[in-house]
Amino acid sequence: MQMDKSRSPFLPYEATDINDPLVLPYQKEINESPETRARCLELLRQELKNAKDLDPCLDDDFLLQFLRVSKFDAKKAFKRLQTYYQQYDVLLDAYEKCSIPLHKAQSFNHLFFSPYRLKNNSLLLIVKNKPVDYRKCTFGERFYLELLTQYNLIIETPLNQICGATFLFDFDGFDIHALLAWTPGWLRTSINFSVNSAPLRVKAMHVVNAPPIFSYIYNMVKLLFPKKIRERLFLHSRNDGWQNLHASISADILPKQYGGNICDENLIRCLENVEEMERKFLKSFAFGSIKNQHRRKSMKVIC
Repeated sequence: MQMDKSRSPFLPYEATDINDPLVLPYQKEINESPETRARCLELLRQELKNAKDLDPCLDDDFLLQFLRVSKFDAKKAFKRLQTYYQQYDVLLDAYEKCSIPLHKAQSFNHLFFSPYRLKNNSLLLIVKNKPVDYRKCTFGERFYLELLTQYNLIIETPLNQICGATFLFDFDGFDIHALLAWTPGWLRTSINFSVNSAPLRVKAMHVVNAPPIFSYIYNMVKLLFPKKIRERLFLHSRNDGWQNLHASISADILPKQYGGNICDENLIRCLENVEEMERKFLKSFAFGSIKNQHRRKSMKVIC
C-alpha cells in the first residue's frame, strides 16, 4: 500500500523548501545562516577572482553548493572548487572523443529515486547493476549518465545540498562482463569526481546483493574514499528478510524487492530527459581552466 504524501512522515523527493522546520536543524549542522552565507560567499568569490589561469563561475547558487558541502568553511570550499575544475579537465580527456547515440543513452534504465526521503531528509538514489549490459556499453558511458543525474537532479537542488544523498547500490547481475568493464582507471575517475570533488554530501552508501568478488573491487578502490565515507559504507544481506537494511532505511521508502512498500512503477526514473540534462551540464562545464576552455566548450557526448 502506498503512503499518502500529504500524511507521510517523510519529505517527498520533490521537496524544495529549505526553511521547512524539518530542514532547519540540518542548516545548523552545516553552519548555514543569512550571515554566514553573505560572509562566506564574499570570501569565496574573492579567492576565485584572485585565482590564476581560471575562469570560474561566480553565481551565488553555484558557489553555495561548495560552501554547503564544506560546512561554510570558505577555504575548504575554495580548495574543493579547485579540485572540481581540475576534474573537469580529467573528464574532458576521457570524453572528448566519446559519443553516445541518443537512443542508447535513453535506453539506460538503472537509476531511480525513491518518491520519499529518509528521516534525515536525504534523498535516496537506487543504482541497479542488472539493467546494464556491458556487452553493449562501457563503464564510461554508464558513468556519464550518472554524472548528468548527479549534476541535474541532486546537487542543483538547495535542499539536497543541505541534507545530502543516500545511495543504494544493487549488485545483482554483476558478472564477468561487468568486472572487465570496471577498470581501475574508470573507477578512479568516477570516485575522484563524484566523491572527492563534486559538491555532494554523501550521507551513506548501502550495498545489496554483493557478489563474492565485491571485496576485491572495494579493496582496489577503498583508499580513494575519504575515511568518513569509508565509515558510511554498509553491506546488507537478504538472508534476514532485509531487516538490517531496514534499520538504516525505512521499508516505507524502499521498493518491494528490498522488502519495502513502494511499487516499482512509483519509483522516479532519472534518465527521462538526457538531452536537456547534458545541455545544462555542458553550460557549467565551460568554466574552469582557461588553458582547456575552448576544448571544453566544444565537447558534446550525446549525439
